[in-house]
Amino acid sequence: MVLPKFGTRVEIAERMTAEQFLMLAPEKGKAELIDGQMIVQPPPFDAHERLFGFLYCLIGGHVEENRLGQVRGSRTPVILASDQVYEPDILFVARERADIITQRGVMGAPDFVIEILSRGTAAYDRGPKLRGYERAGVKEVWLIDPYGPAGTEFYWLKEGRYAPASVEEGVLRSLAIPGFAIRVEWLWPDGAFIPVLEALAWITSAQKNTP
Repeated sequence: MVLPKFGTRVEIAERMTAEQFLMLAPEKGKAELIDGQMIVQPPPFDAHERLFGFLYCLIGGHVEENRLGQVRGSRTPVILASDQVYEPDILFVARERADIITQRGVMGAPDFVIEILSRGTAAYDRGPKLRGYERAGVKEVWLIDPYGPAGTEFYWLKEGRYAPASVEEGVLRSLAIPGFAIRVEWLWPDGAFIPVLEALAWITSAQKNTP
């Protein structure tokens, strides 16, 4: 048996439905159903996990403090179609739509999704998955390269199609999460990430100063 190189994905060639995928997907490790094919993802690098931890705590803190809805992490299946089941790194579902969150996963489009890119996932995240999110009506998608801004893309859904989100004076204000904003420089610190409580205080201040 030839093992895949570290950092790549493994495609299971036999096509299957979302229902079959939910029955057959491995309990440990991350897998997704993309255009009817099961894609098994290798373990992430530390840069991915550090960024995930920061963003999950930051977004989760803002959402909880303002009682906006629910935030989930990377092992929550999102069932978008009969042949599309994704596991985004971070997702948000607004409070008024919380009924789409079930014991089996999120049954429909979240309001907001973050995919943290890696060498093995970027082609899927920028290609079929982004198109799948667009078709399903996900309002906002962030594709973040943990190593720098060059490969990072932010999208807002406008009239059924994704358009680049506006970053003004280094600040990105979320379309889908009320009151949430970040300074994009926070995503790539020289050392430690800004403390989450400090970042949340800045968000609260920025929200008060928004016209």
